Amino acid sequence: MDKEELKARLQGYKLREKNFWERNFANIFLGVALLLLVIATGIFIENYMFMQKAIKTEGTVINLHSASRRQGYAPDIEYFTGNNVTKQIYYSQVYSRPPMYDIGEKVTIYYLENEPENASMGMSWIAIAIVGGLGVLFLFFGIMFKKFFK
Repeated sequence: MDKEELKARLQGYKLREKNFWERNFANIFLGVALLLLVIATGIFIENYMFMQKAIKTEGTVINLHSASRRQGYAPDIEYFTGNNVTKQIYYSQVYSRPPMYDIGEKVTIYYLENEPENASMGMSWIAIAIVGGLGVLFLFFGIMFKKFFK
């Protein structure tokens, strides 16, 4: 079959229009990537601003609490504010199995001077890494889909 004969046969056929998903799949991936990267940046900025305003002190792990056996253990940390006058307890929500800390272990803790109950153990690198990593992954696949499935 030569070119002219093939062209004549194909003349009667129309190309099917792409549906919504075929047209927008890559753009949806890129949009989700952008959203995840903005959220990761927001978490970083919020943590950074807290750390800039916070007072650094040393606390002691007084207990390990667990919501369930499968979840792991998180430390309860006792720390003092001001001139070691007011005692506060920080209940961490970062669980690990085995526990990251031992009872009696000294740890660094940050708190706000005017809100000593508002404390943290530092940057939430795990949250930033997970959300940012997913953002980079979605960005990569969005670019690949855009490039290969025009």
